[in-house]
Amino acid sequence: MKHYRGIRKKLTAYIDRFLATGERVENIRDIWYKFKGEIEHLKKMPDDKWDIYVNRLIGEYLYELFLDGDVTIYSRLNIITKGLSNDTHTYNTPIVLFTEKPTRSTDLLSEALLCGIYSSTGQIPSFESVNVAQYLNRTVRHNKAYLIAITDFDPSGESIFHSLAEKVRTDLQLINPDIEFTAIPVLFGRGYKDIVSRYPTYTLSRNKQNKLNQAWIDRGQTLGVELNVVENKAELLESAILKSVAPEVVEELSRHRWEKEREEVMLASDKRYLELHEELKQRVAEIRDEVESMETVFDAKWSRPIDADGVKDMTREK
Repeated sequence: MKHYRGIRKKLTAYIDRFLATGERVENIRDIWYKFKGEIEHLKKMPDDKWDIYVNRLIGEYLYELFLDGDVTIYSRLNIITKGLSNDTHTYNTPIVLFTEKPTRSTDLLSEALLCGIYSSTGQIPSFESVNVAQYLNRTVRHNKAYLIAITDFDPSGESIFHSLAEKVRTDLQLINPDIEFTAIPVLFGRGYKDIVSRYPTYTLSRNKQNKLNQAWIDRGQTLGVELNVVENKAELLESAILKSVAPEVVEELSRHRWEKEREEVMLASDKRYLELHEELKQRVAEIRDEVESMETVFDAKWSRPIDADGVKDMTREK
């Protein structure tokens, strides 16, 4: 744990006091709002800079607590990234696809592989990498878990993926050190020469201030490839991913997909199922008609302050 001093120490005391309440929030900013008025006397900078400073400190401090062993802190607070999606399949593979720009192809790939997608275009908050690690821990199979880059082939895509991969690796070591975590970079080619020879390229900026680009250029890599120009991405990447992960993970996914497809085929031709399904649809329609025919009364209850329960029950049967 870092040793906080001065104003940072005073602010972490407010954070600790909030954490002791056991309250849940929707995001890190909500924590700031819990004591925003109480820390005005500490503000020594413009509002916009103070906003960024305090929220960044809260994020750093929570992650320090996580790294210090409080591995359930984000779950208790209910801080969940909006960047992680397609993570509620009835069956999940231990794979997260990382993308800078969500596309229909990525969605199709996720549906085929029954895996999660994490999207981000910039700096990745610590709680988001923890959420990715928690997802992989929930879905781990055969002690294997994977983070796979579905990004542009360029310095920016490489850098942000590497940064996320290292964070997830660190987080998983705390959550479940037994997991064998693998980060797999861009898969639509084999290395720089192969990729730039296959697809339309663009020339990297030679601005010396862009250190990411400069590092590539110094290695003789002056071109990049946008993911958008790769045709048949879903099919191409599905094949490449299945070749890159452990055979036992692929086998389990293949068996699951076969069973679901077989189930659908059998249900589609099962007379008893079709009869029951039709009866169910008919019964639902009958109940809907019955409810819609009921006479109701609307009693507006605009109390101040708003009574949440009263507002819910403003309509009743006559």
